[in-house]
Amino acid sequence: MKPNRSLLRILHSLIVFFLVVFLASCSGYKQLPYLKNAETVSPEILSSVAAIHEAKIMPNDIITITVNSNIPGAATDFNLPMVPTNLSSVIQTTATYSSTAGSLQNYLVDKDGQINFPILGQLSIGGMTSKEAQDYIVSLIYPRYIAEKPIVNVRFINFGVSVLGEVARPGVYTTPNGQMTILDALAAAGDMTIYGRRDNVLLLRIQENGEIAMHRIDMQDKNLVLNKDLFYLQQNDKLYVETNKAKGNNSRFGTFESISLSALSIVISVIAIITR
Repeated sequence: MKPNRSLLRILHSLIVFFLVVFLASCSGYKQLPYLKNAETVSPEILSSVAAIHEAKIMPNDIITITVNSNIPGAATDFNLPMVPTNLSSVIQTTATYSSTAGSLQNYLVDKDGQINFPILGQLSIGGMTSKEAQDYIVSLIYPRYIAEKPIVNVRFINFGVSVLGEVARPGVYTTPNGQMTILDALAAAGDMTIYGRRDNVLLLRIQENGEIAMHRIDMQDKNLVLNKDLFYLQQNDKLYVETNKAKGNNSRFGTFESISLSALSIVISVIAIITR
């Protein structure tokens, strides 16, 4: 049987089309890696930004502050009472780690960045790191109230970020040490799915003045590690991973399109048989 040229042309066009689609899908992996060519960033540049990032105390943060002294009883009045695990007793703490009879009360930083501290009254610690707040409180206590420098510890209780969108496990993730990078947050959320846009992650951040700042982050940009303000997250940051076009198109792919593709597959098979 003599092949029909029109059918051959159609078959040729279909083969070319599916070949293009196949090649495009094979190159899709290039859209997945983070920090492309990061090894090309010189060690000198990396060392210039290698200082440990410290989170700043912000309004609505919850923190613990403990004051310790080698002088017996000297620090007692500078610590909040402990919350008992049972209602039979309330004890006072003079040490960072006390008995298991209770847990430390916390300070809530108000909208002006202040806390109400025992003896010292209202303290403005908003915008300080935990180390700066510790040194500040020590300067207020020593030598006015205590004859030798006390040991002050400031710890974040609610340091956490929200990760939403195209990740394996959306949710709020916390860290006990007050430090989290954007890679840490994505790792905690199970990483992006293959449908997440690596080049357009949205970061929403509440600033010290209460305003919301929005940043677009390209996770494939090797220079991201050099931008400490974005690479290191702040408490209450929100990360949203946008869906890529592939999944967006799939979401509009309904029954009619599925039937059409099945019919097209049958047509291709028939043409292949006829043109043998």
